[in-house]
Amino acid sequence: MAGLTPVVMSAEQPAKSVRLEWTQREDLPDAVGRKGMFGGVSGGYVLLAGGSNFPTAQRAGGKKTFHRDVFLRELPLATERPWRVAEYRLPVTLGEGATVTTKGGIACLGGHDGNAPVATAFLLSVERGEVRRQELPELPQAVTNGTATALGGMVYVAGGEGNAGALGTFWRLDLDKAGARWEKLPAWPGKPRFGCILNVVTLTDGPRIVLAGGLPGPAKSMADYLRDVVVFDPKAGTWTAGATMPRGAVLGSSVALGGGRLLVLGGSDGHDFERMKELGERYRIPSDLMVYDVAAARWSPAGTMPLGVVGATVVDLGGSWLVAGGEYTPGVRTPRVDELKAVTR
Repeated sequence: MAGLTPVVMSAEQPAKSVRLEWTQREDLPDAVGRKGMFGGVSGGYVLLAGGSNFPTAQRAGGKKTFHRDVFLRELPLATERPWRVAEYRLPVTLGEGATVTTKGGIACLGGHDGNAPVATAFLLSVERGEVRRQELPELPQAVTNGTATALGGMVYVAGGEGNAGALGTFWRLDLDKAGARWEKLPAWPGKPRFGCILNVVTLTDGPRIVLAGGLPGPAKSMADYLRDVVVFDPKAGTWTAGATMPRGAVLGSSVALGGGRLLVLGGSDGHDFERMKELGERYRIPSDLMVYDVAAARWSPAGTMPLGVVGATVVDLGGSWLVAGGEYTPGVRTPRVDELKAVTR
């Protein structure tokens, strides 16, 4: 973080109080649950694809399994429109990549196929209830546990794990430009990392991309769980420092609340690191929520989520968000799906 100075930015509107409302929806059509699914909205459907789990419990010697199937659910959400498994399947087992919804479809970027990280990139879309796939240029290198966001016609991918360890890479692809290839952008002035948070917030002088947390490599103690925050100005192409996170949030999720604020959900903070094996399934991922006001460079508590998880897939429904799957204790996934609404007062 050397050389970075916190800056004061102007939010798009004065901050207002927000009440978070949670509604439990029907579980995923996999009773074991999934972590690291690709997901988004297209053609009037929520789409969730791939992901990983342990069909036989890890504690019983089970192996991590990656999947090919795609789950669809028609919008608006209603009990008479349940999840269904699409006829289309991914060409290979795949999960734990970066994903974000774009106007052309749901970007599925990198991930792991069960053998190694991959560099594949493609869009999934839904047309008349059927899944379609469009290839994108491959990522500059194979990467899993990266993170992505979209701004205009641009897709941004940050960090992740390659074959040689954590990455400090920051790439951008212009989806509106024919023949475009991934562009290398200035990396943040901090440690390489995977499992970080990346999202766009809007301020009065333009959008910013917030990157926070992650792990720089295999965790050896709670101190390895990064809490630094950096903010990228896509117009200037520069990074500035933000306020340190109250706790780590590796493989957490985030949503933009408006007013220049970001809500962080779940993520591992490394608490009781030395006792994880001893605690077994009694160990739980934090469920507390944190809001980051980018303009004020200030973190605030925001209550709790129904179940703290890592690797959940968060889908923007337009006015609310679907929070699907994830891992709530090491090696154990959940099929739980919740809808989150943020009511501004």
